Amino acid sequence: MNFSARRSSMKFDIHISSTNLLTQKQQAGLASLAALCRQHDHTDLSYPMEDDLTHFLAYLPDGTLVSCLTLIPYGDDLAECCAFTHPDFRNHGAFSCLLEEGLAHIPDSNLLFAVSGACADTLKTLEALGAEKDSEELVMECDLTDSNGPADFNYISTSSQENPEIFSLHQSSDTEFSLYQGDTLLGTAFAEPVSESSVCLHHVEILPEYRHQGFGTVFFTLLFPALARQGFHTALLQVAGDNAPAISLYKKTGFSVTKTLSYYFY
Repeated sequence: MNFSARRSSMKFDIHISSTNLLTQKQQAGLASLAALCRQHDHTDLSYPMEDDLTHFLAYLPDGTLVSCLTLIPYGDDLAECCAFTHPDFRNHGAFSCLLEEGLAHIPDSNLLFAVSGACADTLKTLEALGAEKDSEELVMECDLTDSNGPADFNYISTSSQENPEIFSLHQSSDTEFSLYQGDTLLGTAFAEPVSESSVCLHHVEILPEYRHQGFGTVFFTLLFPALARQGFHTALLQVAGDNAPAISLYKKTGFSVTKTLSYYFY
């Protein structure tokens, strides 16, 4: 799908186009714009360039990319909005035009905006929209390069220490891992590569009847060496800021907080 239109913004004319198949030139322009905004705003959010997303792009008449926006759908009535606007061309209506076009494609959806740190321009824009703070998530990181040593199970509950040697890690797919004690499934986790050296953990779960017995720590003690042997150096994950038990577990197993993301609902 491709769409183009010309808009008269508040102080300059912009040309808006949309596509779900980015050219190499467009990808390079998006990467440069996102990098410029990160440097200016002291944030580290990225712009997704997947072809299954619709990308809305705003250009000056001379072809300069001044703003970009995409909506990442989460079900039928929710989407995350990711957008960047060149620092020199903010407060001129470019973002508003792109948001209007984006919402026209998903008119019945609510939006989430992720904010890294306290970017004044972003917060000002969200306030003008009337978006309300919904939640916070912590991004945590763990170094896997020291994860090749033998497993230590001294921290698990007394009732589970009879045969610690029978704990095992099973990889059922490229990304899914499961923790077993004998034939008993204790928990599951997914590990999605985000680069050649980094992997993102998500849907980490110990089954309810086995929680609070130290099995989460056992899981990571076995999982980290397995990921390290696959060539990964760093593990990343996100956790809700109010999930104290999970944060405590992750810190205990070597994770540290690298940034806080605030989510605003619109």
